[in-house]
Amino acid sequence: MPASAPEPLSALHGVAAPGRHAVGGEAPLTLRERRPSLAMLLARKARARDVAAAVQRRFGLALPAPGRAAAAQDASAIWTQPDGWLLSADGAAARDFAGAVKSAVGDAGSVVDQTHGKAVLLLTGAPARRVLATGCRIDLHPRVFAPGRSAVTQIAHIDCILRQVDAAPGYELIVPSSLAEAFYGWLTHAASAYGYEVLAPA
Repeated sequence: MPASAPEPLSALHGVAAPGRHAVGGEAPLTLRERRPSLAMLLARKARARDVAAAVQRRFGLALPAPGRAAAAQDASAIWTQPDGWLLSADGAAARDFAGAVKSAVGDAGSVVDQTHGKAVLLLTGAPARRVLATGCRIDLHPRVFAPGRSAVTQIAHIDCILRQVDAAPGYELIVPSSLAEAFYGWLTHAASAYGYEVLAPA
């Protein structure tokens, strides 16, 4: 029986250990590493409508406009650049996700598997906006940045794809795997003023 290649370890393996780091015995923030399958999708010249129609047919997902994110039952998408989106999937839909996206869009788009090229963190809790504001220059006030909004920006001088997932508020933070440990260090340091709990990866 042929041997299979080992699954690559998460960029935060051994770093984001579950546990509570609280101030005054409470932890108003939660921090969790997520491990979805990721695929960068770029529409080829004059083929953006074809790509959008293909993704809608295959995943029931409407590709979002600039500054927006969208979700369907089997996949989600974040706008990252003109005619470009970062798609993600969990569970059964995550199996060979980049291949499924490429099969759906055919020659209308280019697809790159980013599953191991990015690290994904979910920060949730009332102080989350204040924590991010210490390293993020964009306005996160709920009047202008609410659930469903996204941005490609820098946080703590590290390139980050930021998406607000709920009104808790909860934020998904997607950074290059090569800088994930440094970003995690900054994030936990900023969160330590409020207390936080690291949850097991999902």
